[in-house]
Amino acid sequence: MAVRDILKTIETPYVDAQTLLALLTDYQKPRECISRMVKNKELMRLKNGFYLIADKIRQGTNMIIPYEQIANLLYGPSYVSLEWALSFYGMIPERVHTVTSMTLGKNKEYHTPIGDFAYYKLSPDGYSIGVTQKKASDFQGGFLMASPEKALADLVFKTCKGLNKEGVRQELLESKRIDREHFHQLDKVLLGEIAKSYRVKSVDYLADLVGVL
Repeated sequence: MAVRDILKTIETPYVDAQTLLALLTDYQKPRECISRMVKNKELMRLKNGFYLIADKIRQGTNMIIPYEQIANLLYGPSYVSLEWALSFYGMIPERVHTVTSMTLGKNKEYHTPIGDFAYYKLSPDGYSIGVTQKKASDFQGGFLMASPEKALADLVFKTCKGLNKEGVRQELLESKRIDREHFHQLDKVLLGEIAKSYRVKSVDYLADLVGVL
């Protein structure tokens, strides 16, 4: 089977080296074959052993990139959060250029041909609560993303250390320009549970502010 036809058998727009090697067993030098596919731009290397399949992300002259799925797979365990998630929910007006995630691992950054991915460490105690499974709109499968409450808590946890309640309010409303209406739609109970698990003053202030902003 030709390499292009082999790539067509893969259902996802991304693939790892182990899967490719298993599909290329009829080739004498499968690793050289993978390198050739990268050189020919049939594969796009995101990191060692992890690739995007070029034909599967092209729609005419455009590229459809499953950023959130890739973020989960590039480095894990992780879930998409912070500015990228808030933009996904329409809560901040600025366009976000780095796909931001929280992780149980170390802080990490990847600079790839499709953009930058950043990961920030969170303790196990606060990690799971408020994370949701979402379905990808353009491809099969899904991805893990923070709920709006969780994404806000992560943002405050990361950027508002040492601030008092007024400082947290100003950071969210003035610096990040989050519309007050979004705060009225948040689940205050969930946010309170998240704040308890984080055990950080700034996130406690966020939970107190919801409902009074």
